[in-house]
Amino acid sequence: MKIKKRVLATALVSLLSVNSAFAALALDATRYIYKGNDQFISAVASNASEKEYAAQVWLDNIIEKDTRPTFIATPSFFKIKGKGRQVFRIMKVSDHMPIDKESIYWLNLQEIPPARKGSGISMAIRTKVKMIYRPEALVEGRQGAEENLTIAHFPGQQWLVNSTPYIFAIGGVLDKNDNVIELSKESMEKLSMFMPGDKVNVTGYTVKSVSALSDYGSLDIYKLKQFSKNEDK
Repeated sequence: MKIKKRVLATALVSLLSVNSAFAALALDATRYIYKGNDQFISAVASNASEKEYAAQVWLDNIIEKDTRPTFIATPSFFKIKGKGRQVFRIMKVSDHMPIDKESIYWLNLQEIPPARKGSGISMAIRTKVKMIYRPEALVEGRQGAEENLTIAHFPGQQWLVNSTPYIFAIGGVLDKNDNVIELSKESMEKLSMFMPGDKVNVTGYTVKSVSALSDYGSLDIYKLKQFSKNEDK
């Protein structure tokens, strides 16, 4: 099981990672959760370089087409000394997002390198991680919600469906023998940001469980409640 979880974790990280190995600045998490009853959440940008870097931070919608600002980062522009760190806050400034399902955003950290002396090129690298907004009414029911994913049957087909209001980062789908099901690249990309109402084709397999990232970044395996009910029949 440990080997299997490492395989699933590697697959998930390869889909989720948007950090550059060459970036001087880094964030303190690979994803953030903003709960609806929070006034703000805090994040930390760290400078691995010996040199001082400037940085700009902002948030973008990923799915919603509404371009009005929903969240802001403050301070949005700052400097970090070599080997230093900067704490900033993310604050909600609008209520136009859905209240019956989670929403997802990009948190952008744009580094601005010091002026280069002499010839050469300075690279300004942007790091992007996901931030999920969880409405207050959905906070209590989030733990283990992956178990509520369902299998929908159609003539000659079956689909794994996100029938919950939550957004999942799924690294793999396992069959009744706990073997990882080989899915298409397109399906794996969709599973890495599995939105409410999304579905992927799992025709020909009996899906028992999924591996997914928890709020705290750990990779856990969740057995589908629907599989357990079918076992009892």
